[in-house]
Amino acid sequence: MKKVLFSFFAFILITVSCVAQGHLTFKGIPIEGTMDGFCEKLEAKGFERGATKDNVTAFSGDFTGRQATVWVAATSDGQEVFSVVAFFESMEEWKQLVGTYNYYKNLYTRKYGEPQKVMEDESSLSSGDYNVTQLWSGELVWKSIWVTSGGDIELKIDKTDEVLKCAVFISYRDYQNIEKKMQEDLKDI
Repeated sequence: MKKVLFSFFAFILITVSCVAQGHLTFKGIPIEGTMDGFCEKLEAKGFERGATKDNVTAFSGDFTGRQATVWVAATSDGQEVFSVVAFFESMEEWKQLVGTYNYYKNLYTRKYGEPQKVMEDESSLSSGDYNVTQLWSGELVWKSIWVTSGGDIELKIDKTDEVLKCAVFISYRDYQNIEKKMQEDLKDI
């Protein structure tokens, strides 16, 4: 009887823990459900849908008062959204990039507390626009990561498709749905 009661309470505790964990949200939308369902909610927030390729749908719209491109990624069957990436216009001036990055770092710190991981080379701030070249070559990494109960958020300055231009990227990864994606991928190997 003790084992049965213990098992029952352990099950309840695990269930409550999983429910309390929740999903990350982007623009107030939980990162969960089907690609179509998530995309409809994003469109209702004023985003315009672009192309879909390899289970990633592109959008453009307003994020925190700035024009942004947003990528939404889902499992290959489109049944589970697991990641959202927002990024802003490409820039070639390091001062602008760091200013935008620092603004968002402050916002996310206010909401989620201090980042769990920060990779910033403060000594490179005096290097000016040379840092864009360093980012492009992989010599410089500039990012912060916040870990929440539902997933993680990575803020970074990274290169874009335009030569010697970079942008500020914000990636949301939902742990519950990434695990589902990994389980799906394990079937392939």
